[in-house]
Amino acid sequence: MRGELYIDVKDAYTDFGVWITEGGYDGLLPFPELVEPDRNDWPDEDGIEPDLEKPTLKPRELNITFVRSVDGRSAGALVEHLSKSGYHLFRIPSLGREWSLRLIQSPAYEDWDTLEAFTLRFAEDQPVRPSSVAIPEGRAYVPPSEYDLDGVPLDRYGVMVTEGRDEIMRSPTVKTNLSRTVLDVDGRIYDAGKVVYNSKEVTLKCCLIAGSMTTFWSCYDALLNALIQPGERSLYVDYNVEEYPCYYKRTSGWKLESLRGRVVVTFNLTLEFTVFRMDGVDYLLATEAGELVVTEDGEYYIDLNTYA
Repeated sequence: MRGELYIDVKDAYTDFGVWITEGGYDGLLPFPELVEPDRNDWPDEDGIEPDLEKPTLKPRELNITFVRSVDGRSAGALVEHLSKSGYHLFRIPSLGREWSLRLIQSPAYEDWDTLEAFTLRFAEDQPVRPSSVAIPEGRAYVPPSEYDLDGVPLDRYGVMVTEGRDEIMRSPTVKTNLSRTVLDVDGRIYDAGKVVYNSKEVTLKCCLIAGSMTTFWSCYDALLNALIQPGERSLYVDYNVEEYPCYYKRTSGWKLESLRGRVVVTFNLTLEFTVFRMDGVDYLLATEAGELVVTEDGEYYIDLNTYA
């Protein structure tokens, strides 16, 4: 427990008598959420037109649960230290990273006889935006991906999508057309002349596997950097040969499954599909024998709609 966590250079165990519970690192991992962009939502067109010229990130709030022995010093020593003005630097050597946080509140307390656990909630007001990051070769421990983000397979980031097909194939809701009701007439009068669809959220369950903590952060930073670039993202899905315009919204459910040997982290990635229509017709280039033609690298089909 000694040397596991430092707060403003102080050892949390020796100076405050506390340590982090199992799973207590999870709250530090989520990507910052994207501030919801302005958008045009035309009633007679599918989807939305988001303004992604300069995407910005929300501040983060996170919980950390600490444990202390009831025979040790009071938890008040830690809270008193964290109540001092300014931000406090949290450094976790096993994770190889540090965070600048401020205390918000203490939302939970549990008495476990000889131990007590208490949860502190913190704010990260200035989430760290990765600088320009090279796309890593993180695919050593994951299979080839069926998903490409802006032409880069997710396995390059060490990411394997464990669940996503149902979310991808789910149809979006239909936009509501003009309608009116008349007091002395049953039902309503509805303009059923055209059916158009809303945008839709899609959540992919992901697993990031890396051979070391250094590689993990390289993959982590590169993926976040790719997701928050200006403009729409493009998600290509191999199993239904479709490419979807989208943008990053948030992540959730982060869990550090393993730190020993390989680093294994699971999380949910939520994207907003800006335009999605199940019954669209695609025309792909094929040979006279009916075989689909692929690009020189063997990864993509050729969509003739692009050249129409």
